[in-house]
Amino acid sequence: MQSKFFWKHWSAPYKQLYIGLIILSLLCLGWFAYNYLAGPDAIIGWDVMAKTEHVNVLIDSFKVGPFSLSTSADNTLFTQQYHGSIPNVNTLSYYAFLAISTVCIVILLTVVTTLPRFWYFVGIALFAVVLVNYKLELLLIFGSEKKLGLILALVLFLPASYFFNSIKPATSFLIRLATFSALTIILALIIALFSEVDTPFLYLATYGIANPLIISLIFILIVAHEIIAAFIYLLTSSGTTGTGSNKNAIAHFYIITTIYLANLVLAYLHETRVIDWDFIYVNLFLLLLVSAILGIWGFRQREEQYKYLFNFYPFGAIAFIAMAICCFMTLGHFMATFNDPAIEVFRDFIIYSHLGYGAIFVIYITSNFLDPLKRNLQVYKVLYRPTSMPYFTFRLAGLIAFIAFVVKSNWEVPVNQSIAAYYNGIADLHMHNGENSLAETYFEEAAIFGYNNHKSHYMLGHLTLKKKDDVKAAVHYKAAIAKNPTPQSFVNLSNIYMEQSRFFDALFALNQGLELSPDNGAILNNIGLAYAKTNIIDTAAYYLNEAYEQNDTRQAAGSNLLALIAQNDININPDSVLNGFDISDDKISVNNSFVLNSKARQHYDRSYLPEDSSLSFLDASIVYNTAFNQLFGEDSLQTNLLSKYINHTGNLSFSEKLKAAQYLNFYKNKRVAEAFRELNWLANTSTFNAGEYFNLIGLWALEQEVPYVAVDYFKWAADRNYTNAKFNLAIALTEDQRIEEAKAVWLELLRIGDNKAKDIAKNMLTVLTTTEEAYANATDQQKYLYLRYLINYTDTTRFNQLIDEVESPNYKGQAILDMSKKLWKKDLDSEAVNYYSRLAGMEISDPVLFDRIQWYELKMLAAQGNVRGLSTKINQGIEFDREHLLEKLYFTALINEASGDTTKARQNYEQIAYKNPFMEEMTIAAANYLGIKDKFEAYNILLNGIEINPKSVKLLKAYILQCARVQLNNYAELSLEDLKPLIPAEAYRIFVNDYQTLVKKVEEAEQNF
Repeated sequence: MQSKFFWKHWSAPYKQLYIGLIILSLLCLGWFAYNYLAGPDAIIGWDVMAKTEHVNVLIDSFKVGPFSLSTSADNTLFTQQYHGSIPNVNTLSYYAFLAISTVCIVILLTVVTTLPRFWYFVGIALFAVVLVNYKLELLLIFGSEKKLGLILALVLFLPASYFFNSIKPATSFLIRLATFSALTIILALIIALFSEVDTPFLYLATYGIANPLIISLIFILIVAHEIIAAFIYLLTSSGTTGTGSNKNAIAHFYIITTIYLANLVLAYLHETRVIDWDFIYVNLFLLLLVSAILGIWGFRQREEQYKYLFNFYPFGAIAFIAMAICCFMTLGHFMATFNDPAIEVFRDFIIYSHLGYGAIFVIYITSNFLDPLKRNLQVYKVLYRPTSMPYFTFRLAGLIAFIAFVVKSNWEVPVNQSIAAYYNGIADLHMHNGENSLAETYFEEAAIFGYNNHKSHYMLGHLTLKKKDDVKAAVHYKAAIAKNPTPQSFVNLSNIYMEQSRFFDALFALNQGLELSPDNGAILNNIGLAYAKTNIIDTAAYYLNEAYEQNDTRQAAGSNLLALIAQNDININPDSVLNGFDISDDKISVNNSFVLNSKARQHYDRSYLPEDSSLSFLDASIVYNTAFNQLFGEDSLQTNLLSKYINHTGNLSFSEKLKAAQYLNFYKNKRVAEAFRELNWLANTSTFNAGEYFNLIGLWALEQEVPYVAVDYFKWAADRNYTNAKFNLAIALTEDQRIEEAKAVWLELLRIGDNKAKDIAKNMLTVLTTTEEAYANATDQQKYLYLRYLINYTDTTRFNQLIDEVESPNYKGQAILDMSKKLWKKDLDSEAVNYYSRLAGMEISDPVLFDRIQWYELKMLAAQGNVRGLSTKINQGIEFDREHLLEKLYFTALINEASGDTTKARQNYEQIAYKNPFMEEMTIAAANYLGIKDKFEAYNILLNGIEINPKSVKLLKAYILQCARVQLNNYAELSLEDLKPLIPAEAYRIFVNDYQTLVKKVEEAEQNF
């Protein structure tokens, strides 16, 4: 160690070669350090699995009689769950490993050719074993499955090595190295050009793994005592020549060495799982690194012991640095591929060798240099010139001690771990080549030899999970976490448990992972999702928020928090939530934000326009949720833009849901006829959602107060086993006063419905079976229901007798309003007005009922053409909100018509003509006005109306009369058959006479024309 940079005095070629090897060794150390510090996360990453959750979102609610009903539709939420990824085979590491280990082997072969004859033959025999280990026959060189590749390699290298050793021994080292390098390149070219396997060099890197592994382990044994040797240097090197300045060198040596060896013993006990104290143990790889660095100078000092083979300059120095390069490249490669059985072999060799050789080296020093140490002499200079205990004895005894540690700890373990590492490498080869079944076989072999090794079991977990064998996958992930756990293995195991609905097992696995990695965002995120599944919302929110604080999981955790709030109806302002999250670049968070706002019935003022008209599943979900959320906005949906996505051929799988969103907006924007027609068509063509769509149309019909239309849709929904369709059907039949049919359905619900449905069914059956005798003793609510459902519009006499027994002004007023509406729908306008007039002076305290009465009065005034009365009523404080947009246009059109403003009147009538056929008076008024100039336009308006509202007495009458005007009498006759059962016989007779009179009038006009 007299010169720290001893190579400075070498001849230029050797100095340049050695410096190049030092640079390469530093690169290998850097590669090793990077993979060591990065850990498994650099190899095993995270996949984010987006799972869909459907949440039912309320659109609107309304009352029909005593029933509170609502329309709703599903929105799609996404939750993001982390899953440990299947690592890609690190081919870069494999090829670098092959290249550098080959360089090292070529250097060592070159050194072998400089050895004396006997040792040359020993060395060249070992080189032949190295070639055998590469299994060149597997490369199918020239298509041969025999040993042609091995023979070719032997023919290339053995004659050249013999030539240099025996024929031209004076040949310089550099020429020999260049020759073997050239031969290696030639062999590589032959392999590249004539091998018939796809990845021949990957075959060499995986099948030849034993060669650099053995060199690395030998290197560990060579440097195992260097740290203790360094203690001697530090304690005896200072001072004048011959005498060190340290007066207590021997005491200091034994104290330092004892502390060192004690720490190694603790590390040994920890490695062998004898102890598991909360203690900072010696880092074994740091131990190897320090030993290797010290060995550069230490090996030079040992020249006395091996100079019979070669000198340190240049052969010994080059051989040592080549072995160091090979060792750290190999170790870095195993870390880069997380081949943990091989890493465990390294750990075992490091601790066993340092303990064994270290202890024996202390004996070696004591035996040979006790007296010089007492005299504080510079022992380091003569450390490898023993006087009592030979150096060979130290090496042999150290080897025996090393073997003793191996045997004590079960010698089969490192052997089997080495085999497991070998099989893991071969499995990687087949994984890279897409041969998963072969890869699985080799991983299973590795799992047998390397008990509970992480790599094999983790990969087997993925492979078996691909086969849908989650039970076997769980077994493998349990094995993967048994000895060398990673966060990914805990998470993957918990995900399997989640799929099996074993939530508490999943939480247990995740909490174990959290103990290993407390700040791991993926684990925190998945714990939050697991608690969400068990409905422990506050704990779920806590863990998701913790995951949000981690940069790597910020977006996923943020979107999951939004989903959690949306799913669980947490009473919180969406704006306050969204202001706390940065979701600008995360599509899933954008999607969930729309759902969250829709759940709060709040418009989310954000536009989302996918760049490509061909939508992904996520883009389609966002477009749907955006369109759905527009239901709660003031502005209308841009249907043209939505139609662009619907009509794109690449969006066939999404078009149904997008159409549904579009038709919901039609209804919201009062394009009721279009909404009914289009959603009905969609229901009839839908494979899976027909029941949902028919049920929704039925609810719309109830909201429009046409239960006779609703009945058909609910029946179709019930035929498709849609939830709640039977319940809604019972309501529609009851509202349509089809009492016997209604009772049959209520009885069915009493038998098969849920508890809520059974209670309602029981009450309704009580109402529908109430006798007139029991009426007197009934409550006001029961009396009201009796009048609503059991008294027909034709039985006004009984109604008049019973209504006075209702005491509550609200129930009484509602019953009178109901009877007036029944008469009005049958086109008995004067009778309806008479009943309505009975509401005057009643003290109505129910604001909803009062509002209904006001709008009903406006409708009657408009239908009667009483524009003055209509204007007066409007001026009394009627406000036209979004729900009464059509009424506003209708009343304005009437006022325009009365004032002679024909242009505006036409414009307003054109806007309302086809919008809502359930507003019969509005539709008829538009047809009458527009029919003045175009009687066929009037016909089309009315035809559109009866197609959607086929049992409307007013529309049928208007349509029949318009058929007479356009001389489509055959259609009129058919519609007369539809009208006949809807009105009393006398009313029908009178209308037929009116129709026939009009027909004659039109015929006469035609003849006169």
